[in-house]
Amino acid sequence: MLSLQIIWLWLWLGVPQVADEKPSRLAVIQNAPDFTLTDQAGEKFSSSDLKGKVWLVSFVFTTCNGTCPATTHRIEQIQEALKDKGFLKDGKVRLLSITLDPARDTPEVLRGYMKAYDADPDSWTFLTGKASDVNKVIANWGMWAKSAANGQLDHPSRIFLVDRKGRVREIYHLGFLKAKWVLEDAELLLKEPE
Repeated sequence: MLSLQIIWLWLWLGVPQVADEKPSRLAVIQNAPDFTLTDQAGEKFSSSDLKGKVWLVSFVFTTCNGTCPATTHRIEQIQEALKDKGFLKDGKVRLLSITLDPARDTPEVLRGYMKAYDADPDSWTFLTGKASDVNKVIANWGMWAKSAANGQLDHPSRIFLVDRKGRVREIYHLGFLKAKWVLEDAELLLKEPE
């Protein structure tokens, strides 16, 4: 009788039990850094606006003649795939592009860039701000940008997938940024409990 009481108490206290679920193939890499910047409409936008959503974060600049146009074009394809699957409805998945060149990438410039890539402002936000604020965000994400020839910036090509709990779950390189793969990963994260 005493052993049944101990087992009942153990279950009642919520001692961890062996879960039936297998771990996700998308491991938790780190918590996504908090930020507050300015969007393409000149409004404040912060990471807290993304609570409960899956988000894809890229770092680009509008005068780039290297990987940025290719990255933005791929995200345009991802936007269409997410839309077709219904993942953009009700803001379930959000796309973010943070500038690496805040001095030139004003909200007005970002709006023009968005039009060139058919970026839907309801699901895809472009961010800028004071150079000190943007540079802090860039560093907090483990990114960097340094001056290169012809006014260009040398920078890594990394795109971050963040889950609904604000944790980075995948880091893509441009070579691995395929709409089908991002769609599968986003779907997996949307199925996870919040």
